[in-house]
Amino acid sequence: MGESRRRFALVLVAVAAFAAAFLYPSNPATQGAQAYARSVATASGGVYVTLRSLNAVLSTAQEIEVGGSFVVQGTAQPLKVLEPIDDTVERIAGVVFSVMVATGLISVAMGPASAVGFAMVGVAALLRLGAGMTGGAGGSLVRPLGVYGLFLAAALPLSFLVAALLADRMTAGVWAEHSAVLAEITASVAPEIDTAGSGGWRAVMEDAERYGTLASNLYGRADDLVASLVAILAVFLFKVLVLPLLILGGFLVLSRSLALPPGRFTPMR
Repeated sequence: MGESRRRFALVLVAVAAFAAAFLYPSNPATQGAQAYARSVATASGGVYVTLRSLNAVLSTAQEIEVGGSFVVQGTAQPLKVLEPIDDTVERIAGVVFSVMVATGLISVAMGPASAVGFAMVGVAALLRLGAGMTGGAGGSLVRPLGVYGLFLAAALPLSFLVAALLADRMTAGVWAEHSAVLAEITASVAPEIDTAGSGGWRAVMEDAERYGTLASNLYGRADDLVASLVAILAVFLFKVLVLPLLILGGFLVLSRSLALPPGRFTPMR
């Protein structure tokens, strides 16, 4: 009777695991993890657009030429002093774009990865059932296959769910402070510059004056701008990589200890 119940339980586990693999889009855990990844991707996308807009304005400002005819005729580009700031903004924008792509990939891959994990659990249950009935050698694969299947099916989305609960609380102060600084500095970029070519030299000189004001504002707050951009980038990396990987590492150590037979666990090096 006990053996029949055990076989029946293994069949139920296999059926439930394969059903979960097939119905993974409706899994609340993967939905929550995907929502968290999408929220980070959306926030990083907004920051990326802001940085690219700032980069475009800085690049345009550097091209403004001022002519002179005293002693030596020629032109100068006085706003070239903005080039280091422009380069920094461009590089950070590139990293933010990579974070945005990575979070988008995580959001898409989370569901299929959990489906593969549930399928591995189902296969492990069937192997255990077959090994119990026939005494086959497949029983040695049951423990590692089942444990690592649970790692993909449950630990992976759970690590992002836990990160979703903790990350915002841990980084709320840093995010609020530095996003406010970024918004304040980029607000000076908001004035629309006449680029239609109508207005003649007067419009050109007005644009040059506006860009000069912009240059002085940005150059005076370059340290604040760079520090805020680095802090915002650090928040993104912490939310989508560092914290989930720390939690996932704990689950991985637990998975390895469970996957190996008793007495054979060795710490990760």
